[in-house]
Amino acid sequence: MTVTHRSIGVAVESTFASIATTSGLPSFGGLSYVSIPCERDPIIIAGEPVASERLDARDGNFNLPPEPDTMYSGGSRVRRRTGQVVVRVDLTTIGTTANFYTNNYLGFLLGAGLKTRIPTNTHDAVASIANTNTYAATSAPAEADVGTLIGAELAGRAEYSAITDNDEGGSVKISPALSAAFTGTPTIRHLQTWFMPGRNLTGTREHSLSFRVDGVNFRSYAYGCVLESLNISLDSGRLMAEFTYQAAVIQDDHGNAQGPFEPVYNTGAAQLFRGAYVVASTTSPTSLTNATTGDTLARTELAAEDFSLSLTNTLTPLGHSSDLATMSGMDITESTVELSLTLSTVNTAIADDYFNRTVRQVVVGTGPIGDGLGCAIMLPAAMLTNDPSAYDVSGNDIVRQQLTYQQSRFGGDVVETNAGNSPFRIGLGI
Repeated sequence: MTVTHRSIGVAVESTFASIATTSGLPSFGGLSYVSIPCERDPIIIAGEPVASERLDARDGNFNLPPEPDTMYSGGSRVRRRTGQVVVRVDLTTIGTTANFYTNNYLGFLLGAGLKTRIPTNTHDAVASIANTNTYAATSAPAEADVGTLIGAELAGRAEYSAITDNDEGGSVKISPALSAAFTGTPTIRHLQTWFMPGRNLTGTREHSLSFRVDGVNFRSYAYGCVLESLNISLDSGRLMAEFTYQAAVIQDDHGNAQGPFEPVYNTGAAQLFRGAYVVASTTSPTSLTNATTGDTLARTELAAEDFSLSLTNTLTPLGHSSDLATMSGMDITESTVELSLTLSTVNTAIADDYFNRTVRQVVVGTGPIGDGLGCAIMLPAAMLTNDPSAYDVSGNDIVRQQLTYQQSRFGGDVVETNAGNSPFRIGLGI
């Protein structure tokens, strides 16, 4: 017998399912796997074979072996399973060693279900501040950066917002507002932002993935993996992200097992739901129309003691019969984001939002923020799906307020390219 110490590595595919043109079969040649510092329990040899049950006429009480749904190579059936691959990681940021996540496992994982924008600048020393929504930049962001998240350390806390206009009379517009501590010449930190694409980019993503499970005397590959769901929750204040991917092909290669590989750790900091704010805009953003000037909304702080977020993608295969994957890709045909907040202090200003069909900008921030540090989640037009006036009095301690938001249409950015006017965003420090 052998022990079950195991690791999982991830690689970005250059073509969906890494199909070799000479054979129609997946190939790991050319793929460079990065071992992920993730929790061990979800790492398993995944998948189930696809087969057609044989219900032929028979002369007695017995069954017939099913017919595997696969192709032949060299006169033999090729092993093929399909199923889900689950990875649970914390959102430790990249630190000072790099300025983006292009070659980092977090960038790999997020890019299999979202698009991303790397900001033109990693940071900026603010030249002057007009108000909590407007500042003059020393190194101005580009128009392509509209919609991306920004952050700053103000009064010892991490604060976040998003660019709605990169150049209005020489000033940068952001929304929702930062706090009254946004004075002087603070450093603005630009975050690499992953976003749910809209308009003509609806349903697209950056890439597909391949995973490799390694252990003592076992090895398994998954090809053509696309993000099916992302769930972010708290573990004693630490942000944990559970990624679930649908794999087109899963195959074993136990004969070439080399044992588990030590994970490659980021050098930033684990992101904590501490030293930061959950904020909502005091008024509604531009939603069902498009703004001609960027939104600049005031903010209210929500006393949130807990939160969770889920992103669910509906995946539709682009089927064909020419290779083992049986598809040329998976389109994201529907996406739903749900943000759940638990407030320890009731906010009466939002009590009528559900019945008035009010949408608000909602930003969940984490700490710390700095060079290669920071994380924020944003719904730029968040709609309530529950009645916030139905307080939670089920405990024997305090009255709580439960808020459940989903994404609505946003039109408060001055452009619609890249992250501009996207309905959901998550940013990581660079």
